[in-house]
Amino acid sequence: MYSAKVTLKYDSTWEQTRGIYDEEMIPEEHITFEAPVEDMNTIQLFQLFSKFAAAMGHNEAGIAKGAAYVAFNEMRSTEDMRKTAEEYDLKLVEDFVEKIRECDEEFRQASNTIRDLKAKLSRCQNPDNPNYTDEEMDAMTAECELENKELCEEYGVREEEFVKTPTIKTLTEADVVCKDCGSKYGVYSVGCSSTWVGKCDVCGETKGVTETRDYGYLNKGIKELSK
Repeated sequence: MYSAKVTLKYDSTWEQTRGIYDEEMIPEEHITFEAPVEDMNTIQLFQLFSKFAAAMGHNEAGIAKGAAYVAFNEMRSTEDMRKTAEEYDLKLVEDFVEKIRECDEEFRQASNTIRDLKAKLSRCQNPDNPNYTDEEMDAMTAECELENKELCEEYGVREEEFVKTPTIKTLTEADVVCKDCGSKYGVYSVGCSSTWVGKCDVCGETKGVTETRDYGYLNKGIKELSK
């Protein structure tokens, strides 16, 4: 007749200090867990480990974290982890990456379509306007932002690292500026600006630009950088 058992044993002692024991400390512990394992499945076995860990002083959150690490770690194959996750109605992050990309692409296309329609509508409402409308400027700016994001993804850098803060010299010598940089480093001081597609002297992007004098020669940004 086959029989088997597993034994988990924990022993600890705490030495006296100045002849007395701390009232909250147990001076000595000896814990033994034994269980028959002839027909024990892995879930029951880990339940035993969980109780043993709790008896040693580990909390439930720590025990659950340890069990999760056994189930989901970089040493296991994604396929094995996926099987475990599906059994408990869980989803791996890896399975959401492609879906998230698809949703992002759909959202981006929808946003671009909305911006383009707004730009076309603004042009229809202002057919004789010699300058770009705000909606047309927004559409062109969005295209440049998309190009920057794609470049960042291609070269593995963060967008905030890609767009650097200009120097005082850059702001002082700038002749033309885009709406974004103008609003950030200056104060719009006219009621209407002549706008054309060109290279912004501050950020270097090609988009709708105007003369820096329309934004107070970017004095706000120059003062802030001079502090």
